[in-house]
Amino acid sequence: MHATLTSRKEMEVGAKLGAIIQDATAREQLIESPEAVLSEIGAKSDVTIYADTADLVHLIIPAEVDQTRVAADDEAYFEELGLAALGSCYYEDLPE
Repeated sequence: MHATLTSRKEMEVGAKLGAIIQDATAREQLIESPEAVLSEIGAKSDVTIYADTADLVHLIIPAEVDQTRVAADDEAYFEELGLAALGSCYYEDLPE
């Protein structure tokens, strides 16, 4: 299993970003003015933000894939890749 070390600052920024994403008003501000919102919480602002909607979900393709684990048909790794690609895509009301 791969372990990633995360600093305390990264954890704090992640918690703040999670709170923003869950609040409709704050989420809209993030979409409209990402540089300002990200700098307020201490995050890098040189990122591109893609906001999912009920009609559009973005699939994130990891920069690197462990070919050894793919060749070994490592189901746990495939699950990790799927979770990374889909992030927290979840909608209570799906479009018809």
